[in-house]
Amino acid sequence: MLLKQKNKNFLYAVSTIIGTTIGAGIFGLPYVVAQSGFFPGIFLLIFLGTIMLLVCLIYGEITLRTKKKHRLVGYAKKYLGKNGKRAALFASLFALYGSILAYIIISGQFLNSLLANYLGGSEFIYSLIAFAFASVGIYFGLRVIQKIEFLMTILLLAVMALIFARGLPFIQTSNLLTFDPSQSFLPFGVILFSLGAMSAIPELEHILKKDQKRIKEAIFFGTFIPKVLYIIFILVIVGVSGASTSKEAFLGFHAIVGNGVITIGLIFGILAISTSLLMIGVNLKEMFMYDYGVRKSLAWFMTCFFPLVIFILGMRDFIEVINFVGGVAGGLSGILVILIYLKILANPKLGDLKPAYQIKVPKIVLSIMILVFVLGIVYQLVY
Repeated sequence: MLLKQKNKNFLYAVSTIIGTTIGAGIFGLPYVVAQSGFFPGIFLLIFLGTIMLLVCLIYGEITLRTKKKHRLVGYAKKYLGKNGKRAALFASLFALYGSILAYIIISGQFLNSLLANYLGGSEFIYSLIAFAFASVGIYFGLRVIQKIEFLMTILLLAVMALIFARGLPFIQTSNLLTFDPSQSFLPFGVILFSLGAMSAIPELEHILKKDQKRIKEAIFFGTFIPKVLYIIFILVIVGVSGASTSKEAFLGFHAIVGNGVITIGLIFGILAISTSLLMIGVNLKEMFMYDYGVRKSLAWFMTCFFPLVIFILGMRDFIEVINFVGGVAGGLSGILVILIYLKILANPKLGDLKPAYQIKVPKIVLSIMILVFVLGIVYQLVY
């Protein structure tokens, strides 16, 4: 019975990482890969996926070394001081607000694809309607029950299988052999955005509190499975749509393979986006309330107002948003985790506890990882 419960908790931990990782970013991957070329894009996905695996493993070790539980802002304050806290707060707010904005955009596009032929309307109107419902849930603290993450993972695998089966006969090899050197770095930010699993890492210590040695294993499988699903999704969408691949993946695909599974994919996408938006919104609101003493109504207003205003003012390009947010906020968060790890390596006594696992990453590898993140940030800011 005990072994069965441990295995159940392990699956729960893995599905939590998968559910956190797979969100709006998956729908932007085919477009940017189609622009750069399939094989260069997949190589960059595998390369950055390996880097983010190391970052998540390092972050997991940091959480296990620290007695008091935090998020990145708290760990940065403990190990890097006030400046580290400020940088982590900026990265966290940038990532959370940017993610909410991305979900506002993509939810309107999906709802418009599903309902416009029957009810009329526009992407802008559907985005406002979707966010209005989400904002109510954010205000009342409507948390999606985390245990549905496992069910969502099963549904995701089923939808992926349907898309693959439907699209396979339409794949054109020529669509996978294109390459544009000028766009080879374009997928960087979108890939980082789509690999965002760090917020789930501190939860693993609670989920696997009686079996913490398996946290390392859970991180590996929880980050590996999304990468495999991404590659399959990109292969089918780009292989079918080629240069016609749309920014949210499905419209160009739909034009070739027709209805059916695409409708199912859109419905599942809306469900996944809605649950992610609620979780992000509630977490951000509660950060304002509990960490900064902001009253509930003002915290809700601060959570919902800024991304909504940016959307209304005209920031509605899904790819631009997730590319910039992923490249800058994702890169900065990765750098901060590595800097904390380097600080601990220099002075192991800074930690409070002996971690359930330790990884040994050579400093030269850590330096290369930081360089990659810096280059990604510069690319986003300059180009």
